[in-house]
Amino acid sequence: MIDEILIDAGPRRRRVALLTRGRLLELYLVVPGERHPERIIIGRVKTVQADLDAAFIDIGEAREALLPARDAAAKRGTPISRAVHEGENVMVQVKREAEGEKGARVSARLRLTGKALVFLPLGHDAELSSRIKDPDQRQRLQTLAGTLRDRHGGGLILRSGAVKYDDAALEGEAGELCRCWQAIQTAAASAKVPLLLDLGDDPMAAILREHAGPSLRRIRVADSALASELQAVWSEGRPAIKMHDGAGPLFGEYDLEAQIETALATVVALPSGGRIIIEHTQALTAVDVDSGQSANASGAGDPGRLARETNTEAAREIARQLRLREIGGRVVIDFIPMRGKGEVAALLKKFQGFLDDDPGGVHLGRMSELGLVELTRRRRQPALVQRLGEICTPCAGSGLRPTVRYVADNLLQRILRESHAAKGRALDVRAAVAVVADLGGQKGEVLIDLDRERGCRVRLTADPALALEEFAVTTI
Repeated sequence: MIDEILIDAGPRRRRVALLTRGRLLELYLVVPGERHPERIIIGRVKTVQADLDAAFIDIGEAREALLPARDAAAKRGTPISRAVHEGENVMVQVKREAEGEKGARVSARLRLTGKALVFLPLGHDAELSSRIKDPDQRQRLQTLAGTLRDRHGGGLILRSGAVKYDDAALEGEAGELCRCWQAIQTAAASAKVPLLLDLGDDPMAAILREHAGPSLRRIRVADSALASELQAVWSEGRPAIKMHDGAGPLFGEYDLEAQIETALATVVALPSGGRIIIEHTQALTAVDVDSGQSANASGAGDPGRLARETNTEAAREIARQLRLREIGGRVVIDFIPMRGKGEVAALLKKFQGFLDDDPGGVHLGRMSELGLVELTRRRRQPALVQRLGEICTPCAGSGLRPTVRYVADNLLQRILRESHAAKGRALDVRAAVAVVADLGGQKGEVLIDLDRERGCRVRLTADPALALEEFAVTTI
């Protein structure tokens, strides 16, 4: 369960860290001005491919978007050839951004999300979030949901936050979302295809709303301007947004930089001395559990006990790594062999409990005769390695290294910290050639803005002797 959210604002990106007991569980990277999630576009069907049971849609972006049949028609099971036709205009909503060579994934099953409810223009049902447990609240909200559906048309889902609002407030939000839908329809009627009809959620607000569960204790922001900006869209949210008041960097309090670097590594250490090894292929992600040789393990003298304890630790960490790395698709796990079906069943039960809170919708299979456990998970954003790392060419694809943009942004964070400590003195910065180029060199906009807005004067030099990840910052 998410109990704390930390937001760090740099010159070119904002990092949102979701924590559980001080450990990083998810990391979002938000670039100011980037496309909003769940934006609605009227596009044109370019091709219909019956073999894929999907269509490709021109949505005005570099790559055509994929519209699967199950997301194309109001009735499930309708083949794509009956749902849409080539040349037809279709209103779609982006569900997953483009990644690599793949275009965005879209759906014709539209949804407009508010603070307390979700309006489904093409739906018919009135549903409640499963997180609403109180019987009296469920009865009240179920009755209200049916009334709102009949009054406004379409379908409704009342979110867990609906319990904080009275009937009048929920009625007002339902009316607001319906008016938004009417405006989208009006715009679509005279649209020149492709056209963006609705911007969608502000990315930062969407993240806060999605993860503002009952376990969330606090939200801390490292930048005063960003704190004010978020308070405007989070005015009714709980807990309140607070400014970071510590002397050092916000992420440094929890050693998050090291946790982020670990998330790019192939090997992850376990508390007892064991480890898990995570390797990606085009077809699946393979995870191997290794007990290691640690003498600190409480069951080191008992192989059966050692296997149980290491497997349990591994299951807990694997559940965390799936969310942190945003691993999607098929995952195959090779646990340490265990004695008897009872031990296997107990492990899988614990593993399922660790996975239950994952919003990615994990489906856990049984253990095979060969001791392998298979699961599938829905990816909700690009994998962390795609956002922060790239294949290491010198090692022929056997490892990963940070991207140039990631290193450059880390350098900017370091410059900001050093400039605060230097109290107006200039900084001498040396970095790899590619990193300096990404920052635009000495006359780049980023450095000019730092000087103008923060009084941070920087002398930036490209050093061919430095590796990509290396840089040096000194006060002059």
